[in-house]
Order: sequence, then structure tokens, then C-alpha cells
Amino acid sequence: MELSEYLSTVESVHEDARRRGLFFQHTTNERLRDRRVTVSGCDLVSFASCSYLGLEHHPSLVAAIHDAVDRWGTQFSASRGYLSAPPYAELEERLGEVFGGHVLVTASTTIGHVAALPVLANERDAIVLDHQVHHSVQTAATLARASGAHIEVVRHGELDRAEQTIAELARSRRTVWLACDGVYSMFGDLAPVGLLERILRIAPNVRVYVDDAHGMSWAGKHGRGSFLSRMPLSDRVVLATSLNKAFSASGGCIVFSSAAERERVRLCGGPMVFSGPLQPPMLGAALASAGVHLSSEIGELQQQLADRVARCNAALRGADLPLLSENASPIFFLGLGLPEIAFDVAERMLADGFYVCVSAYPSVPMKRAGIRLTLTTAHSLAQIDEVVARLAVHVPAVLEERGSNIADVKRAFAHALPKESRPLPPMPRVFVLAGMPRPPSSPPCVERTSHRASDDAGVRVTVSPSIEAIDRATWDETMGTMGLCNWETQLRLESLFRGHAQREHDWRFSYVLVHAPDGRPVLATFFTTTLVKDDMLMRHEVSRAVEQRRQQDPYFLTSRAVMMGSLLSEGRHLWLDREGPWRAAMGAMLDVVSEEYERSEAGLLLLRDMPANDREVDALLLEHGLVKAPMLPSHVVEVPQELDVYERRLGRRRRMHLRQNIERARAYERRVHRPGSLDESELEHLHSLYRAVARKNLRLNVFELPRELLATLLASPSWEIVTLHLDPASGGPTDRKPVAFFAAYKHAHVYAGFLCGLDYRYVVEHGAYRQVLYQALLRAREVGAKELRLGMGADVEKDRFGTVVHENCVYLQARDDYGGTILREIVAETALSAARTG
Repeated sequence: MELSEYLSTVESVHEDARRRGLFFQHTTNERLRDRRVTVSGCDLVSFASCSYLGLEHHPSLVAAIHDAVDRWGTQFSASRGYLSAPPYAELEERLGEVFGGHVLVTASTTIGHVAALPVLANERDAIVLDHQVHHSVQTAATLARASGAHIEVVRHGELDRAEQTIAELARSRRTVWLACDGVYSMFGDLAPVGLLERILRIAPNVRVYVDDAHGMSWAGKHGRGSFLSRMPLSDRVVLATSLNKAFSASGGCIVFSSAAERERVRLCGGPMVFSGPLQPPMLGAALASAGVHLSSEIGELQQQLADRVARCNAALRGADLPLLSENASPIFFLGLGLPEIAFDVAERMLADGFYVCVSAYPSVPMKRAGIRLTLTTAHSLAQIDEVVARLAVHVPAVLEERGSNIADVKRAFAHALPKESRPLPPMPRVFVLAGMPRPPSSPPCVERTSHRASDDAGVRVTVSPSIEAIDRATWDETMGTMGLCNWETQLRLESLFRGHAQREHDWRFSYVLVHAPDGRPVLATFFTTTLVKDDMLMRHEVSRAVEQRRQQDPYFLTSRAVMMGSLLSEGRHLWLDREGPWRAAMGAMLDVVSEEYERSEAGLLLLRDMPANDREVDALLLEHGLVKAPMLPSHVVEVPQELDVYERRLGRRRRMHLRQNIERARAYERRVHRPGSLDESELEHLHSLYRAVARKNLRLNVFELPRELLATLLASPSWEIVTLHLDPASGGPTDRKPVAFFAAYKHAHVYAGFLCGLDYRYVVEHGAYRQVLYQALLRAREVGAKELRLGMGADVEKDRFGTVVHENCVYLQARDDYGGTILREIVAETALSAARTG
């Protein structure tokens, strides 16, 4: 989705969490000691602190701050490019002893990344990002891209694939960097050092850039961090870390094995010259903390924390809670699935006197939310035992109430971590971009009764893999007029797309009918499981950039999706009787589609072409973990009985446009085709016109539909093909082949032009596309339709016909944000390219 849509979604998730008292809260303590906080008048034990060794109240750090203020004041306001405050030189020297390398202190870890990466990687280099590397590293990589560095992204759960990517890049780039975290801040897993060592052996020009902000202090000699305790500093490694968190001061630092490389970043890294410094009080605290790290006390503190980590690991294991990664890290992540489940658990923990963090979208994928605990030496063993005991009560209870269980959680998180870090046995793949195996066959038509908490009465659900098992009259009375998908149309589409040789045309169908206890239909819809392009709804210029990559890999940035409707339907795909038990019916439908989502190993779930302003549906679907994003609006015309009446209701400019089309229509011949009226060569020509439109219209970027489709539609009484022939005397082709055509759906009062083709030589001068729209209007009158649907896109042209605009949205769910991460990289590259050429 676009950035504006992404921000809207983030806002809705965060607002829900804030309303529950979980996000954006304030403590009101007059003094802070241990881990007790007061929030909204409630005394809570907080498991949210990243001060893992509890040094923020250490007497030497507090005294050092007082001394620094007395000696140097509250600030030293000068860029380090000119002058540095007195403690800087001593601090960098002492940190050099801590790390065994050459240290550059920065105003924050983020500022350190922004200073270092664009200097370390330019137009001669490449950066391969673990897609879950900290966002600040990704931001710095975007700046490096602006200098010409090549950027690639690899999914965290498939980090081993970076080996092949890096091997290819190493042949053409001066240096290839792999950027990763030492300790991942959300899931708490550690960098897979075995894999990193293999990657460094690929070629001598391969290096590793590590953000170990959450690994600092609690591990390693002198507290140099989790990563350096497992993989030593070398000329192939650059490490960034935090002087906040466990170090308990302020700022960050970059560690180099080379003094020359350190000096190069210091002299050339933008923020080192242009941004503000750390202020004397926090420099004093950092010096004192470095003193603690260089003393024997650091080992004692590390052991205190290690004892607590071991206690928590054992307690979570004994309670059979879904801990994602068991290791020495003080970060514990309990995978739960949907954000609502994590929110419910966290609310109940608040009531028990514990503040625990919810990791939710966008920090983690929508269906990989969970509870995050961070331990510090300030926590007592009793507090650890008690928080785990309460989690052991609430986690299974909420999972059961939400219709989930531990097995569901394990499936959702099966591939969340790199292979080296996975604590769970191997599971089937859950998200595949290319080379996808065909999913298992669909289950037979089944009926079941669903009793949901949202409705007292059970609803009856019918699920079928074929329209043949669905009552024709019921389907046509409900779905037939909704989205170009009456019973007869679906039967023909099944014959074309089921088992098709091309993977993007191999569709699997699931039809869902929900009846109230008294037998009345409440809900009808269908889903198609197929391959889609991840950039389907992105801007034209972004999709064009993606298509360039697809010239080498036609399945780049594609995902198997379970989609409401199909790629051959447009309009509403959900019939819902709001007078019946519709919430229970929606819940039952979501149960069905979730099962298909898991069974088909899909990466995306899409409920598309939904009304954009339905607050009740918004709330229900957000609760089920779906993200809302806008779609292109659709256009509808009320078909006029008399053209003069229609003309009078248009504005002046639209009337002029209509008269122009009426005048141009004299040069066109319209032919309506029946089964058998087009031979193979004519169908081939129409397909070439369709492909010309499909390749030009990237605003709704989908796979080109198969050549056999036109013949399939032509054979259906629900569809017709209309061709437009421009008279050679008026400039048309001498062979009298059509210069435009459209395929239209006819059912009850609806006439819908879905598919069109154009010879672009006749669009500008002869108005071929405008004739398509005008002739569709005339044809809708002829067949007695009351409503003409003109679909999505070409808003300006359709508006000239006085269309009513229906705002649409899509509700979606993704296994992870890998595709989104890559798309954001392409968006950045597209913007930079436009800036260079503009």
C-alpha cells in the first residue's frame, strides 16, 4: 500500500491500543525506583524497560552527571565538526577498551547509522538488508541508495537466501554489506552467527554491519554486547550499538576495527558534522558507565540478569507458553497471532498489576502480534514467577475465546525466524514468492453450524469448491447482481481456470453461503485462491519499476492470495442481509476463509471492492486482524430511458463532450457478437488489443488474462463482445479490423463493461476509448439495463459521462511485511530516479 494508506492503518491500530491503555501512556510517579510505575492511578510492575542491568540509578552514574553539570554546564552547543566537549575524547578512548576497537560516539544509534552507512556504501557498493533489521538501519540504507548504493532485501525467516544474493552481488560490487541486528528487538532472537560466518566466506569483499543496540552490556567481555560475545570484531565487521538501554547513559556508538575507517566516517558522515552533540551531563554518565563496564562489577550484573533470564525461560517452558525464541536474551516474545488477542491478554495483565508490551503491526506483521517481556536486574524472582503465572492463565483463555489455540500460533510463526534460530520443528512453507507448489486439493462441499459469541443463534454455513453444488436460484438472487458473477458465469470460469497450465491462471474457488437458523440467506460470497502481483494497487510509476524487474523474473513480488471475488469480476463481492444475524455470518465466513488461507499456504488474504465507509464492518474486520486500504473508485451510470433527458442532466461541459461522441459515432460501426460469430484470427486480434491496454494500464496491475478467455465469454449467454470498426474513409484501417472492443456482463438490470481493448493509433485523433464508453451506454439502453457499470480507472474520462462514483476499499492480511518492505525500497528508488531526471 502507499505511504498515506500505511499511516492510516498504523493510526487505527495504535488508536485502539491507546484506548485500551496499552500504548502512549504516561507514568505519574514522583520518584522512580525498581520497576514499579503508576499509570492512570494504577500501581503496576513494568516489564517494558530496556535498562537490562538497572544502571540508571547506579551511584557512580548519578554522581558523574552532577559533576559534569557543575564542571561543563547543561550543554556544550557546538557541532563536533568544530569543537567537542571535554569528556568526548576520554569517553571514546574508554569505549575503545570496552570493545577492543576504534569507537566513534554519536548522538544516538540512529544518527550513527545515518552517519556511517552512506559513507561505507556508495555507488560502487551494495547493501543487503535483513527485512527485520531495525528501521533506523533501513532509513540509513535509503540515504545510501541516494548516493547510488544498490539495495536488496531478504526475508528474515529466509535469511539463508542472502547467501545467493550476496554471491551474485560480490562479483560486480566493490563491497557487499549484509545489515542485520545482533538481538532483534521484537522477537528477541539472536543474529544467526553460523550463517553470518558462512556469508563472510563467500568472498573477501563481503562485510557485515550489525545493530546490537539491544545486546549491549548484558553479555560479552566488558559488556561489549551479545553479538561480539559470539562473533569477534574484525576488519569484515562494523558494529553499531546504544549507550542508552542497558548502558544507561545516552547516545550511541559505531565500532570499527580500523582507525582509518573510523576517521573517514567521522570526517565525512553528515550528522557528525552538521548535527548536535551529546551534552555534558550524559557524557559524564557514559564515562561512569564505561567505568562500571571495565570493572569486575559488570560480570556480577551480567550474572544477576542471566539468573533471571534462566528463571523466566524455565517458567515459560513449564507453563507451555508460546515463547518464540529461547536464548540468553532478556527479551521474551510470546507469539499470539492477531493484535486483538495480544491486546486482550495485555489488558488482563494490567488488571492483575503488570504492564507488558504488545508487539503489533507495524512492528510485526498483522498476524504475528504477541506479548513482549523485557527483564532487568531490578525485577525480583518472585515478580518473574508471578508474571509468568498470570500469563499462563490469560494466554490460553484468550486464545480459546478468540477461536485460536497454540497449534494455530505455531503455524502463524513457523517461518518467522531464520532456520538457525527456530525453536520449533520444521513446518510447511507459509509464504512463497516463486516456484510455488500447487496447494492441496479443495475439500468437498460441506455444511456446518457455527455458534459465535456475537450472536445467540447458530448460523448454517455451506462451503463448496464448485458453483455446481450451490443452488442456482439462491446464488443468482443474491450474488448474481453484485459483482459480475452469476451462477452460469462462475461455471464457465471454473472450466477455464481450474487446473490451468500457467500458475497465475490456475485458480481455486470457494463458495460460501450462510443461512440464518430459520433458513433465510444472510451472506453469500466466493473466494479465489490464485497468484497476484504485490504491486497490484500501487502507483503507475512504481508498478512500471517492478515490471522492469519482472523481465528477468516474471514472478518477482508475487504472492499466492485468497481473494474475495476473482480477477475477472468487479463490483461488490459480498451479499449481506443486515437485517439478519450478519455479524455471526461474517464471523463464520472469516472462519472459512482463514481455513483456506492456511490450507493453501497463501501469503495474502484480500477482501476487495468493499464499501469504503462502513464503520461497523471496519470494526469487525480490524478485530479479525485485517488492514484497511483504499482501492480505486468504481463508476456507475443510471441508464437513461431517453438520451435527451440524460443530456439535460449533464453539465455544460459534459453535454459538449456527449455531443462530440455522438458526432464521432457516425464514423464507427458497432457489432454485437454471438457464439460462433468470431473466428480464431479475429479472437487473436481482439486479444492483442486487450494486451495493449493491460500493458499500458499499470494502475491496477494484474496478470494478463489468458487468450482463451474471450472465447469462453463469447460462449456465455451472460456475456457479449462488442467490437467497434472505424470507417476507412474516416481514417480507419483498410482491413476494417476493429480498433476497439469491450466485453460486457448482462444480468437482470445490470450491464457492466469489464474488459476492453484498444488500437492506440486511434485513441487520440478518433476518440476510440471514448467511443467504447459511449457505445456501452447505448448498448445498455438497448438491452433494457437500469445500471451501467464502467469499473475502475480512467476517472476523468468516465466522469465526463456523469458517473456516480462508489468509493471502495480492500481489507487485507499478510503473513509478513517482506513484500511491503521491498515495495517501499522500490518506491524510494522510483522517487530518487524522478528527482534525478526532474
